Amino acid sequence: MGTKTTVAVDQELRKKIKKISALLDITQSAVIARAVANLEKEIVANPKKGLNQSTSLKKKTKEKTIDVSKILKDATQKIWDIDPEREEIQKILQKGPYSIDDFLMDEWTTGLE
Repeated sequence: MGTKTTVAVDQELRKKIKKISALLDITQSAVIARAVANLEKEIVANPKKGLNQSTSLKKKTKEKTIDVSKILKDATQKIWDIDPEREEIQKILQKGPYSIDDFLMDEWTTGLE
């Protein structure tokens, strides 16, 4: 068995992984492994297309250069201004070794689904 780790995914993706796992009667990690393998095959088959589109943070257009990372930071700040509780949660998770599982057990009163 491989190393266990925690990956933060949004609620919608979590539900999709869980649904596919149940439909195929495989573990959720197997679903993720298959998805990664398929993406890897796609990138290997079309290396220029896959790498250029997925790894570039700046995209040049005819008019100007778009700084995607700045747009994402601005969008995050706007969301945090609207929802300070989300900001607090995300900052705790960004700090480091505190896993999402530890956070759920310590901070959420409803427990796991």
